[in-house]
Amino acid sequence: MVSLSPHCASCGAVNRPQANFCVVCGQPLQNTLPPVQTSGGGASNAPTGPVLAHRLLKQRYRIVSLLGQGGMGAVYKAEDTQLGNRAMAVKEMSQSGLSPQELQEATDAFQNEALLLAGLIHPNLPRIYEHFTDGGHWYLVMDFIEGETLEDHLSKAPGNRLPLEEVLNIGIQLCTVLDYLHTRQPPIIFRDLKPANVMLTPEGHLYLIDFGIARHFKPGKAMDTIILGSPGYAAPEQYGQAQTTPSADIYSLGATLYQLLSGTDPSLDPFQFAPLQLVHQPGFSRLETLIMQMLEMKKDKRPTNIAAIKQVLQSISVQRMTRQISPTQPAPWPTTATSLPGTVLKTKKQWLNEGKALYSAKRYEEALAAYDHALQLDPNLAQAHNTRGHILLDLKRYTEALAAFEQTIQLDPNFALAFNAKGNTLANLKRYTEALAAFDHAIQLNPNLMHAYIGKGNALSQLQRYTEALDTFEHAILLNPNLAMTYNAKGKTLFKLHRYTEALAAFEHAIQLNPHLAIAYYNKGLALERLGRTKAAQQAYERARQLGYSG
Repeated sequence: MVSLSPHCASCGAVNRPQANFCVVCGQPLQNTLPPVQTSGGGASNAPTGPVLAHRLLKQRYRIVSLLGQGGMGAVYKAEDTQLGNRAMAVKEMSQSGLSPQELQEATDAFQNEALLLAGLIHPNLPRIYEHFTDGGHWYLVMDFIEGETLEDHLSKAPGNRLPLEEVLNIGIQLCTVLDYLHTRQPPIIFRDLKPANVMLTPEGHLYLIDFGIARHFKPGKAMDTIILGSPGYAAPEQYGQAQTTPSADIYSLGATLYQLLSGTDPSLDPFQFAPLQLVHQPGFSRLETLIMQMLEMKKDKRPTNIAAIKQVLQSISVQRMTRQISPTQPAPWPTTATSLPGTVLKTKKQWLNEGKALYSAKRYEEALAAYDHALQLDPNLAQAHNTRGHILLDLKRYTEALAAFEQTIQLDPNFALAFNAKGNTLANLKRYTEALAAFDHAIQLNPNLMHAYIGKGNALSQLQRYTEALDTFEHAILLNPNLAMTYNAKGKTLFKLHRYTEALAAFEHAIQLNPHLAIAYYNKGLALERLGRTKAAQQAYERARQLGYSG
């Protein structure tokens, strides 16, 4: 009989001796026997993936492609056919070949991830929408994140190492989301932070993924019931010595940052971290000291909390970006009269003023950099996060803009304009149901916020709730009867209802209010065309083109 290892080499979890796949991460266990076959050959015995392309799950989610697969788990890209074919990620777990105890453990892990994520809202976490079972498989539906894992990103870097500035940015983002988790009540411990569980978008925004083994911290509990975590990244206490606390995530973050800087994979020799010996750049010495403290074997010797680590990382980043520059060395970007003479060392207020001036001049990238400097000095400036979000929105960097507005709202939950901006961003991402919720929240905070009604009406129209959309536009018109864009939006909804005569009247009213609104002329042409007035329609199209419409 083949001897089976009870420990998973991938995540470190303890499994039953007869297990073929890890009950936590789904990876095949070493020296495993062939999968256990049960009678009947029904769907419950089917392994994970690949689900056939174009298969429809729950009569709603159309599978597009397989993103990844391992053991009894798989992740697919799918389209939500009920929300304009919005891209989603569908995580699948099979019940194939599991003993009753393994089945219960796998069920608990899956439900744990679903329940944990369902209650969390943060710009660095994917949103979960629902979970269900189908044909002997569990499915979890969440945000689709365009990008690659940090592990894949690192593998492409020279020497498997990243530049210091990028590591600092990654560290600050990870601190932000870990601090959010650790300050929940009760605290949530992620317990498996490593590059493979971090997604990186093309814009450099991070998402923490795979909450299968995360759990709440329970005061007074002696130790965890099972060993969990990935070798090399897991803290010593995750191996049965004590209950996992937020300090375990601090250790894992330290191991991750160590790998990003050194190119050394900590899983090859767990608990062994040679000095980084980072020299010749400002901040290296402080950073090395910080990381080695995070990697202390005894948790009481590590930094107190994630917030303290984030503060040090931000301080190092500011030190590098705002260090004294010699008169012969050009500044990193054009400066304004608000700069201090002969230096780029500026106060928070000066960076904010510079950012405002650059934004007004439509020098968006430079404005963004100025606001970033201000936020490095004080990350709790809600208005600065909000303005930064609007700049990113103008740059069509919607994912980053959404994160900025989420941060604004976290700092100021009563900021109605931030909820409105969040709604507009979600609408640009075609996430109309979420956009609708954001607009509703903005209206609750400020019932007279006309632009929120317009956004809400547009979202309702996209969701084909046309009657509600018309009522919402009418409310916006009551608040301000002289805004052309409201009539144009109302006309578009009437057009979708095939009420072409009324739509035409709405477009003409919009043009009356703003004779230069090109989109209203184009929409007027569409309505005229449906009414059989071809010549008038061509004239409207021509006028739209003259005004610069190119849609």
